[in-house]
Amino acid sequence: MSFPAQTKTELSRLKDEIKSGAKIISLSGLTSTSSKAYVLNQLQAETEKTFAVVADSNKEIETWECDLNFWQNSVQDLKFKVQSLKDAQILTLPSSESDVYAGVSPHAETLEKRALALWTLANSKTNFVVTSAKSLITRTVSPDEVKNLGANLKRDVDFAPEKLIEKLLASGFVREEPLKNIGEFSVRGGIVDVWSPSAEMPVRIEFFGDTVDSIREFDPETQLSTEQLKETSIAPMREFSATAQDFKDWAFFAREKFADEKFSRAVLDRTQFADEGESFSGWEFMFPLISPRTSSIFEYLKDFVFVIDEPALIELNLSSFYENLDRHFAEITEAGEIGLEPGELFLSIEQLRDKFEHVQRVELRSLGRTAAQTDEEFQILETTAAADTLQIGKAAQNNNFKNPLFLFSTTEKSTEIEIGSRSTRKFHGSIKDFAQQLKQKNSLAETQSSTDQKPTADHRPPTTVFVLQTHGLADRLNEILSEYDISIPANSLLIGDLSAGFEIRVFDFSVYTEAEIFGDTREAQSPKSKVQSPKARLRHLSRISEI
Repeated sequence: MSFPAQTKTELSRLKDEIKSGAKIISLSGLTSTSSKAYVLNQLQAETEKTFAVVADSNKEIETWECDLNFWQNSVQDLKFKVQSLKDAQILTLPSSESDVYAGVSPHAETLEKRALALWTLANSKTNFVVTSAKSLITRTVSPDEVKNLGANLKRDVDFAPEKLIEKLLASGFVREEPLKNIGEFSVRGGIVDVWSPSAEMPVRIEFFGDTVDSIREFDPETQLSTEQLKETSIAPMREFSATAQDFKDWAFFAREKFADEKFSRAVLDRTQFADEGESFSGWEFMFPLISPRTSSIFEYLKDFVFVIDEPALIELNLSSFYENLDRHFAEITEAGEIGLEPGELFLSIEQLRDKFEHVQRVELRSLGRTAAQTDEEFQILETTAAADTLQIGKAAQNNNFKNPLFLFSTTEKSTEIEIGSRSTRKFHGSIKDFAQQLKQKNSLAETQSSTDQKPTADHRPPTTVFVLQTHGLADRLNEILSEYDISIPANSLLIGDLSAGFEIRVFDFSVYTEAEIFGDTREAQSPKSKVQSPKARLRHLSRISEI
């Protein structure tokens, strides 16, 4: 069966528009992250462009990472020449969930992920970066500064061990004897053990004076060497440097900046640690006082195609964030707490608009641009009406009310493309119903195939793919379906984790996951977490087969 003309045209148009550098492309109809990730993976393989996916929040970043990883690791020729990209890296750049004015530091895992992503982007290329709306506006250090935080060591090349230790401490590593976890290092004479967040295993670096004499990977459990290396790279554990002297310098300048008597208690709470060269809670949001952060993620993503996942949702998120940020800063200042102005920590709305003026972007709108246009018109009317009332007018003066951002306005000229998807049917463990639908699909495929006159590269049968999390579950599914005289081709069974099944009818392509066939066996909080062990799921499937 050939591709419908619409499919070939729309997919080709999308690819051609991206290659030609079209500034704004509106892609509508894809309703799930898994279907969006599938199409984007095809685009990446066909265009060889690099993509920066902007999700609404850190939670959506996890789902995007899960689904992109699945499709990139698929070696199936499913529909549009899916390439094997097992070596390709998908970077995630989450935002800090901490309130910058609450005196609380970001989670260590968030700091590590951000540092690793920025360091990798500053040093090499990747196919996909997945980030959040808040990360877009978060100020950071320049790519050159992040590069300098890490270290590249080669055997028989000079690199003073004292310099390495200084770098490790400044970039967030912790000294532990012996080393056991990522982000730790240990020193014994002329030997430095270090476990970089970019490495699967720690390395043991032996120095002869200032020269790297040997580099060996080792097992952190046994402490025994496993492999000799010619060189190694050590990524930072945070995206900015902080030494004991930096904290002392910060204490000096903090007393100057917050000299008003009402800030005295708040300053003392921090400087009693900083004066000793020690960190204090929330220091990460105070350090731009001595080391201004003049860059943003945009400086790391030059020549990337930005993919905005549901622009309306991102606009709403950012509008609320800016509103709360300004209000919270005013509140803490009034209460005698200290904090840097929003502009020192985040891009302004105007600066963000300017950044988007200089990048190519694809807007993923599941309901399409027409629906977004209607929403915009409603927002404009609502804003105008609200501004006419005395109550809202006063709120606006108090900075509690803001106009819509319109970062991704539908009034901007764009290329309109539609590729529709929908969720696959959920069978909730009813294998009989599932088998019946498969038989109907197979029968339809055979009928359509027999009417094709000449099988060509464009004439392929409808494709149905089954995604299961283990080989054991895949084997068990085959056993169950064999009782209904159904055999699943080996190349249609994929092992991995996908957030949801979907169907793109114009591609004749359907995907079923465990959730659609047997019911959801995973925790809702994370696409990667599992409620049941493989053995428990097998027992669950055995019971289902009796239905």
